[in-house]
Amino acid sequence: MRYDKYKLSLKEIIICVLIWAAASALLSYFFYRSLIAGVIIFIFFPVFLIFVKKYLLEQRKWKMTLEFKEMIRIIAVNLQAGSSAENAFRSAYREIRYMFGEKSFMTRECEFIVRGLENNLVLENLVASFGERSCIEEIRDFSEVFSVAKRSGGNLKEIISDTTDVIDTKIEMKREFRTLISSKRFEHRLMCIIPFVIIGYIGATSPGYFDMLYGNMRGIVIMTICLFVYLGAFLWGEKIADIKA
Repeated sequence: MRYDKYKLSLKEIIICVLIWAAASALLSYFFYRSLIAGVIIFIFFPVFLIFVKKYLLEQRKWKMTLEFKEMIRIIAVNLQAGSSAENAFRSAYREIRYMFGEKSFMTRECEFIVRGLENNLVLENLVASFGERSCIEEIRDFSEVFSVAKRSGGNLKEIISDTTDVIDTKIEMKREFRTLISSKRFEHRLMCIIPFVIIGYIGATSPGYFDMLYGNMRGIVIMTICLFVYLGAFLWGEKIADIKA
């Protein structure tokens, strides 16, 4: 299984349909007060799916990265205790399965490696395959270092221990960075809700205040421009917050 693409499940597609239907209804009400506008906005559902897939793919990669961090820590400890590389992966599989469950990504990948060993496949080839399929920098780096160290006959225990420390530090730095960025992203999304709250409040306290903007061509043009400005500001803010560590 490659991890560079995300395939939505039926449940996720249904949830996306409901979310986009609600968003279409909200936008059509505030900007047009028209059912037809809501239908037109809903037509852009495939575009919404592109952003959803990208978000879920990033979330999956981050979850895999955290699970991988625990896996290599376990492998390094077992190597320090004198286990062979093959037995270190077998032990890691048992512990990862206990920590994250049968259905976790790392449990399945560890199981794939262990089954490969049972079929007399070469460990470094199995690890290299995982690194290539993961499309995650830390996993790919580890797989390359592990393969070179295993084939060259170097001090595998020390090399993997040092590599684990470096990767662990790098992941922790990414965790802190993501925490900082997530707070800024939350502030941005909260600010994007404020205009609807203000418009809703004015509309509720002053009925008819916005009537001139609905049901006529001039109002449609003005509100369409406002909609594009709003969407542009939202996407721009998301782009700024989407900084990779």
